[in-house]
Amino acid sequence: MNGIVGTDQPMIPAFLGFHGYSFGLNPVPYYYLMLVIIVITILLIRNLRNSRLGRAWMAVREDEVAAAATGINTVTTKLLAFALGASFSGFAGSYYASKLFIVTPETFSFVVSVTVLLMVVLGGMGNIRGVIVGALVIYAIQAYVLVQLPGWIASATQALDIGFLNNVDISGYVQRSSILIFGVILVVIMLLRPQGLIPSAQRKVELELGTTEEAVSDLRGSA
Repeated sequence: MNGIVGTDQPMIPAFLGFHGYSFGLNPVPYYYLMLVIIVITILLIRNLRNSRLGRAWMAVREDEVAAAATGINTVTTKLLAFALGASFSGFAGSYYASKLFIVTPETFSFVVSVTVLLMVVLGGMGNIRGVIVGALVIYAIQAYVLVQLPGWIASATQALDIGFLNNVDISGYVQRSSILIFGVILVVIMLLRPQGLIPSAQRKVELELGTTEEAVSDLRGSA
């Protein structure tokens, strides 16, 4: 494994009255620090979305040509979106590295990127509450469902008296098939509920309007 080993741990400053308290290996301080980071991130994102820059982002997303015609610098607006998004990701990565005591490219695998995408799509794009719900659901699937799935399959094979599956490494198959499982979930969501579990009002209207316009165009074509 290649990377930087021995990264610094978070430490509460002494001027706050904790005398330079170090987090060490105790997961509880990391949990509360993560809660603080999440709250700050949500407040920043809400303010950005309701700001002039946030409205410019929405205008560029809907129609870049029309946004440029109204005087919005589309290049600068897109660069700011990329830079701010990378800033949030970098900040989260620095926190994660301090918790693992190592920085290595192996920690950000393809499974991680697919998982993050699935959290956003499942919860509902454009909605902060939806993304939080999607993250909780996917984490529950990873931490509980995928862990318990081999036992459930083994119990089912015993109940159904399927003997040849007793010598199969079901747990290994489930671990290796996690990408396939998440891919199937993503496809099912996009087919059955593309707006997500808790869609934003604007996103919901866009999807319903798009479906209505397609139906009207089909009727006109058939006429």
